[in-house]
Amino acid sequence: MAKPQLRRLIIVGGLLLAAITVILVANSGPREPVHAGKKLSVWLGELSAMTFPRECDPDTRPAQAVRAIGTNAIPWLLHELSARRGGALKWRLNQLLGRQTLIKFRFEDSHPPLRRAVMGFAALGPIAEPAIPSLLKLIEEGGPGYTATALAYVGPPAIPALQQCVTNYRSLDGKFAYIPGETIASIFNSIMARRLSNSHAALFLPAVKAWAQSTNRNPALYNSTRMFLQYFDVTNALLPSP
Repeated sequence: MAKPQLRRLIIVGGLLLAAITVILVANSGPREPVHAGKKLSVWLGELSAMTFPRECDPDTRPAQAVRAIGTNAIPWLLHELSARRGGALKWRLNQLLGRQTLIKFRFEDSHPPLRRAVMGFAALGPIAEPAIPSLLKLIEEGGPGYTATALAYVGPPAIPALQQCVTNYRSLDGKFAYIPGETIASIFNSIMARRLSNSHAALFLPAVKAWAQSTNRNPALYNSTRMFLQYFDVTNALLPSP
């Protein structure tokens, strides 16, 4: 290899290592809790490997382990949910890292830690009530996505926060308001997983009906709203078309 090429390779490699170090340091979070000799992420990985609604069953051994950790799990779970930040940069760095063979490190895809965090809140349920303000802040700052599902899985203590989300028509991209539609989907899934009851659906119906008529909704996210109304609104015969 010619010296100029080697020099460029060393410079690029050094810059990549520096960027990786900065991101890892910035993303370093609280110490991960341990129960029965297993890290929290291991227990959550076992939950994530299950299918819906079994993954939300509070009687599984992994769910019981998470509840044994209790509120000590919350700081770590919230950090995992915030791991989506910087996802685009990590993806680009992975693309650059894939063009060389010297550095073996790759950033983990953002979806596994997000799903693990959601399963953690599903296992904790109402025990995670102290996390509600932080979850609501994450939704308002960065959009609902996985965080709305985590909030809905907290169960009845999260109802006021969920009602706030369903009526939050603020646009995050200047085009559509995403928070209500994705929150409605999360509420529906929470009811199906028995984290919320069918009777709780009535508390959201007025806001869901208003959202169904809104021009701020993204048509791609409307199916969950229609499904919610079809399940829980006995006057749904005149639903608008998507």
